[in-house]
Amino acid sequence: MKKILFLLFAVVLMAAGCTATLPKQFNALADKVEKNGESFSEKQWENVNAQFDKLMEQYNKVVDKLNADQKKEISSAIGRYQAAALKAGLGKAAGAVEELVEGAKGFLEGLGGDDQE
Repeated sequence: MKKILFLLFAVVLMAAGCTATLPKQFNALADKVEKNGESFSEKQWENVNAQFDKLMEQYNKVVDKLNADQKKEISSAIGRYQAAALKAGLGKAAGAVEELVEGAKGFLEGLGGDDQE
C-alpha cells in the first residue's frame, strides 16, 4: 500500500513540475525563434516546429491544471513564436520575389533584343 501511495505521489509531483516548467519552455522556444528564426535552415525549422508541437501536446494535456498567469504567459509565448515564424517566412518569401523580379527583368531585356542596330 505504501508503494502505491508513493508512486501516486511521485506521479503528482511530476505532473506539477511539468506545469511549472511549461511556461519557461514556451518562452525559451519563442526567444530562440525571435533571435535566430530568420537565419534558420529548413532542417532547423523542422526541429523547432517539432518542439513547438510537442509543447502544444503537453499544454493540451495539462491546460486545466494551469493557473491564469501560467495560461497567459504561455499564450503570450505562443503568439511571439507564431509572429517570429511568420516574420521569418515573409522575409524568405520577399527574397524569393526579388530574385523572380530580377530574373524577369533579364528575360524581358533578352526579349527586347538590341535596339541600337
